[in-house]
Amino acid sequence: MDVLNSLFMYYRNTSIVPQFTVFSKTMDPVTSAMTDGGFGQKLLPTMTFSDYLVSYDGRVQVNTTNWKKNKQNENGGGDMPSTTDKGAIDVLFVPGGGGTRRDMTEEINFVKATYPNLKYIVSVCTGATLLSRAGILDGRKATTNKAAWPWATSTGPNVDWVPTARWVEDGNIISTSGVSAGIDGTYAFVSRVYGEEVAHFLSLALEYNRELDPHHDPFGKVWDVPGAT
Repeated sequence: MDVLNSLFMYYRNTSIVPQFTVFSKTMDPVTSAMTDGGFGQKLLPTMTFSDYLVSYDGRVQVNTTNWKKNKQNENGGGDMPSTTDKGAIDVLFVPGGGGTRRDMTEEINFVKATYPNLKYIVSVCTGATLLSRAGILDGRKATTNKAAWPWATSTGPNVDWVPTARWVEDGNIISTSGVSAGIDGTYAFVSRVYGEEVAHFLSLALEYNRELDPHHDPFGKVWDVPGAT
C-alpha cells in the first residue's frame, strides 16, 4: 500500500481524487493472525461486499445509494447520476495469507462479480487462489507463493502456473509471489499504468531496491517447486 500511498502523494491531481476502500464480509476488524487469538494486527474494513454490490436480473451493478443520498443532501436535492456513474472499482488488490485456506466463498464471489468491470486486478501471495477459484485465471499464466505451491496451484487446475516468477502479467491480471514480491508487482503495475519514470521515482522516494526482472526468482528452487529453474 505504501507504493500507492506515495504515488498519490507525489502525483496529486485535483481533478481526480482516488479513493481507497477495504472490502470484507462484515465491518468487523479483520485479523492477520493465522489462528483465532494468535499474534497479528487487525485491519478495519470500510465497506462490505454486499454494500458495494446490487444484484438483479442476472446483472451486478454498483450500489451507490448511500453516496447518492449524501450528495443530494449536500446539493439540496435534485437528480443524481445512475448507479453505474460513480463508485465503481478500477483496480482490485487481493491479498493472501493463512486466511485464504478458510471459507472464502464470499471473497471468491466478489472477485467473480467485479472482475468483468475492472481495469486491473492484482493478487499478492496466495491471494491468487481467490482468482483461480473465481475462474478468472483459467487459460492464463499466473504465479503464487512458492512455499504454498502444492496447495495454491491445486485450486486452479486450468491455470498455467509459472514456477519461476516474482510476478506475472497476463492481460489485466498481475499475480505476485510471496509477500515482498507484491511490492515489486505493484511497482510493475505503476510502471505499466503511469510510466516507468514514475515507478522509478517512487522507488527512490521509498528507498526501495526494486527487482526489475519478473523471472529473477530463486524461491522456486528453495521450496522445490516442480519445474523451477
